[in-house]
Amino acid sequence: MENLELCLKKLEDENWRELTNTIVYIRCSQKLELLKNAGFKVDPRNDGFLALCFIDHAKGLSFYVISAAHIRGADIFVSPQNKSSAIILTAQALKDCPYLNQQYIAIDFSLYADYVQTVKKEYEQGIDDVLYIRDITELDDFRKPFFPDDIEVLLLGKDFGQERIFVRSEHYGQEGQNGLTGMLLEQPVKAKGLNKGDLIDFMLVERNGKLCTVHVV
Repeated sequence: MENLELCLKKLEDENWRELTNTIVYIRCSQKLELLKNAGFKVDPRNDGFLALCFIDHAKGLSFYVISAAHIRGADIFVSPQNKSSAIILTAQALKDCPYLNQQYIAIDFSLYADYVQTVKKEYEQGIDDVLYIRDITELDDFRKPFFPDDIEVLLLGKDFGQERIFVRSEHYGQEGQNGLTGMLLEQPVKAKGLNKGDLIDFMLVERNGKLCTVHVV
């Protein structure tokens, strides 16, 4: 097998769709003290950790730490797990870290099936509409980096023109409609009738020859 060092990529360069629901290795020695304090077994050679990638609706792309680890040559060495403590780190905080894709990690992933089930139960329960909206690839150009559920929407109004703002996707086809519904994450500057936290509908339309996410005030 090839040298795994050559397979490391920068986390911020990866597509969230490729990362979600996979187990990856992240090199980040700065977080090892955090693992130690939480009771994880940390080998002196460890320089990173094994983690399950998932999406937290509010905090974005995140990593559920499984154990400390390190790579050497063509192998990855994983320290014992610590199921009594849960450490979750956001992709935003780790964006500059090198990581190793699951396809290069030659371990028995069935050992971590309980982590997958725990995360799915905790973070995917009761958000069927959000999961559906995540599957709409046409929205990908408007998603906030590391926050797949946060979508940039163009507000249009006769009295103010236009304003771009991020909303957090919440519903699909609300009240029999085929549109999308999101919660405003910011206080609009121009659209005075809207406030942070409001739910607004928005849709994908073609504007000037390009797709655009729009809400008409």
